Amino acid sequence: MNKLSSPSTPMLIERKSLGTKPKAHSGMPLTTRLDAHLGYQCNNNCLFCYFRERKNQRSPLPTEKAKRLLRLIKKLGIETLELTGGEVTLRSDIMELISFAKDDLGFKNISIITNGSRFCDDAFAAEAIRRGVDDVLISVHGHSAELHDRLTDRKGSFDEVSRAITNVFNAGASCRTNTVVNKLNHRYVSDIAQTLHHLGLRKINFIFFSPLDDAAHLQEEIGVRYSDAAPHLERMIDRFRDKFETMSVKAVPFCFLDGYEHHITNFWQNLYDPCEWDFFNRVRVRRSRLIRDVSVFTGLLFFMDIRRMLRIGRRKSYAEAIARFQSFRECRKSSACRLCKYDKVCPGVWKAYARCFGLEEIRAVPGIKIEEIDFSVKDRFDKKLLSLRTE
Repeated sequence: MNKLSSPSTPMLIERKSLGTKPKAHSGMPLTTRLDAHLGYQCNNNCLFCYFRERKNQRSPLPTEKAKRLLRLIKKLGIETLELTGGEVTLRSDIMELISFAKDDLGFKNISIITNGSRFCDDAFAAEAIRRGVDDVLISVHGHSAELHDRLTDRKGSFDEVSRAITNVFNAGASCRTNTVVNKLNHRYVSDIAQTLHHLGLRKINFIFFSPLDDAAHLQEEIGVRYSDAAPHLERMIDRFRDKFETMSVKAVPFCFLDGYEHHITNFWQNLYDPCEWDFFNRVRVRRSRLIRDVSVFTGLLFFMDIRRMLRIGRRKSYAEAIARFQSFRECRKSSACRLCKYDKVCPGVWKAYARCFGLEEIRAVPGIKIEEIDFSVKDRFDKKLLSLRTE
């Protein structure tokens, strides 16, 4: 652990350089995508939801406050806006906000994260895309109505996502999917991939259940051991790696999928994944500028190597510093991690996961230690950075 001998104060973070001019760094650029969370209202009741307990306790963000949020995000230099909730499409003003973001603020790309319940209406899908939606990210958690509807706790939700995907493609936008890997569906990830391929998807994500927010106490109930799910994910990747433009597996330590690491995006890799959010600016928007600056300062002081900072430059150093500080607060590593080739690029496991399952299944993968955090996303995105609108 290296410390800065004379770190900048938090209020100078956006103005002061690190002193020596950084050497050129040819790694992936930082993501310029950020989410706008517009309320918790949702018509699903997913068993693993981060907001399951609070979704009916808070009112949606009023229209003018939502517009102020979008203005702030735009001022921060964000190019791709991702509208999310809750189920953001339930808002009565959703079309107004889409038009405002595209026409008034000029976002380069607009994405919506959705359960598909409104996009299954072809008229809604066509209008949303006509007003400026470029990309729709739909949650699909099972290969059948029986499994998907059980996980969303709403009958008919699987039929809705199937129609929604078709409607998005027919209206001329890009469509991606998220699948939360959990105790109930991890054995069926190949079946889910097969279903998504038949529906025409070419960009899919499998995200391990994360015990955060309202879901923090659900690890034992709905979470799955990485070691139990990994063999099923390996078989899925082997079978379908050539059938999808991108196939990402998220929130799993690299040691469990050694040999498949170039499909993995973890907390630190999010910084360089163009389909993930700008965590540096997200803390600014969701918390405050002061909290962001203090977090960056702490990360620089305690968790960053000054040689790496000089090599990657100021902006990337700030982003990595805040991510490392956040992982220090929320993640754990085992003693084996120090001997692993992924040690410097992996944040470990969630603390709630460690409390539930322990750390005994973690193993050190031998080899020269990997230094570049973006190593696993380069093969998926370098030189092509996903086209968000279909050709």
